[in-house]
Amino acid sequence: MYKELTAKEWKTTFGFPEDYSIEGMIVYGTWNKQKELGILEQSLKDLKVEYQINKLPDFLIDGVFEIVISNKKYWYSVSYGGALLSEYLHLACMFGSKKNILLGSCGGLFDQSESGDLLVPTFSFGNESTTRIYEPQAEDHKHVPSADLTESLIKRINPGFKIWKGPTITNQAMMGETLEDIKKWQAEGYYGVEMEAATVFAVSNHFKVPTTAFLIIGDNLVKGETVHSDGYESARATRTKAKEEQYRVTFGELLGI
Repeated sequence: MYKELTAKEWKTTFGFPEDYSIEGMIVYGTWNKQKELGILEQSLKDLKVEYQINKLPDFLIDGVFEIVISNKKYWYSVSYGGALLSEYLHLACMFGSKKNILLGSCGGLFDQSESGDLLVPTFSFGNESTTRIYEPQAEDHKHVPSADLTESLIKRINPGFKIWKGPTITNQAMMGETLEDIKKWQAEGYYGVEMEAATVFAVSNHFKVPTTAFLIIGDNLVKGETVHSDGYESARATRTKAKEEQYRVTFGELLGI
């Protein structure tokens, strides 16, 4: 079936030349695509590199953007959850991606964290079809990023940012979360809940592509905070600086600068 289709067949489907390849993929886990594209462009301008952002054809249109820097191609996708994302990642891996990096935010699940802190997952628990299909051997449903890539990103983070390392849980039904869920996840030792990490790790691991995630703690759920809380709004400037750091560090890693 579809999993047996070759890279050449997929390139033909989308009208790519046979030698089409990409260097890496960035996923930003959020819903506001237009806002995120603006932040992406500003980040590229801040890096003072010449770049071009192209739309891709057919099924990929508006879902994945191609960034060209120094004649090398990178894919960029704003995704909310894992269904389409798993397919974009599948194609990125088949087209030669060397690093798949997830950016975004998560809900905090431990008392010490504050909105705007950075969280690097040590693994993400995921029991979705996107993880079961791509990493069925993970019987404990723990999907693990690349240790080397993770440490390389951490070393690039500027001093002054509070960084946490710990497990996250991927839940693709945010509006269904209950207080009982939050308490259970906290008791189980998770540092945050997000919507994409397990999918990114599982698909990447299936293709043996190094992967990691670099998240901002948004609302601290165990403190009763949500996106509607005063504390969340007052930390907006802190989260903005953290997001700028996410992009700076990630492009530094991908471009080797």
